[in-house]
Amino acid sequence: MKKITLILVILAMMVIPVFAGGQQEAAENGKTEIALIIKATDSGFWQKVIEGGEKYAAENADVNVTVYGPASEADVEEAIGILENVVESGPDAIVIATNAGDGAVPAVQNALSQGIPVITVDTKIPTDVTSHLATDNVLGGKLAADAMVEFFDEYGIAKKGTVAIVAAVAGVDTIIERDGGFIDQLKILAPEIKILDPRYVDNDIAKSMTTAEDLITTYDDLIGIYADNNHTGDGVALAIEQAGYQDKIMVVAFDDDEDEIIALKNGVIKALIIQDSFNMGYSGCAYAVKALAGETLPKFVDTGVQVTKKEDL
Repeated sequence: MKKITLILVILAMMVIPVFAGGQQEAAENGKTEIALIIKATDSGFWQKVIEGGEKYAAENADVNVTVYGPASEADVEEAIGILENVVESGPDAIVIATNAGDGAVPAVQNALSQGIPVITVDTKIPTDVTSHLATDNVLGGKLAADAMVEFFDEYGIAKKGTVAIVAAVAGVDTIIERDGGFIDQLKILAPEIKILDPRYVDNDIAKSMTTAEDLITTYDDLIGIYADNNHTGDGVALAIEQAGYQDKIMVVAFDDDEDEIIALKNGVIKALIIQDSFNMGYSGCAYAVKALAGETLPKFVDTGVQVTKKEDL
């Protein structure tokens, strides 16, 4: 473990000069430098955010977008360090998604005090920022409950028994909102169902799988699992497919990475609640440029969400 940690530290030290060099080159070329900070590099969701930012830069020759981010959404301390280093490097604007919460506030306030616009995407930071672009996560959670109940009816499953929530990370407003929306809507649609408290898995696919396996073993009356992001969706789908319970336990999940799409095609996941992550990256950079031009921006921009089923593919 010590060797691995040492390697990661060395890699981090190697990466910082590369980013700084990119910013210096952008400054020398007279380009607007946007720092795009994502939650994790190990996720298809965040890769789509990167694609959006890079697409905006490709369409605007006077803009350079440099991407930063920890390997995992659970690497909160690393995420804070990345943000602090980015602010110190002095980009023209910052577009950021982070699970750091209160830990990100000092660096964000530092950036704003220097006149650097800060656009948050996906997840709020508990301080004033220039603008926030995100999914209406409460609505997304409600749509997930609607879809699950629809499949209870389709498969002739009585709206009784137990429904579980396999949740990515504790204490993140994005997750709290989408889980809250799901719970509130399911209580209305199926009041006799027992809804378990969320099981948090540190955004880890393997933990999501073992958690789902434990739920299947523990609750004989388990009729549904709600997975609130792509990694939880991946893990839950693996457990359900392995158990052969795709017609017994209805699974609805957020996002649409490759493995989730395969699970949807195979009928293991019944519905995906899909966010427009590409739009978060693209529009986040566009709003950063607007802020630099002195435009007044809305405090919140809804980037959209939709339900996708097998027949929609």
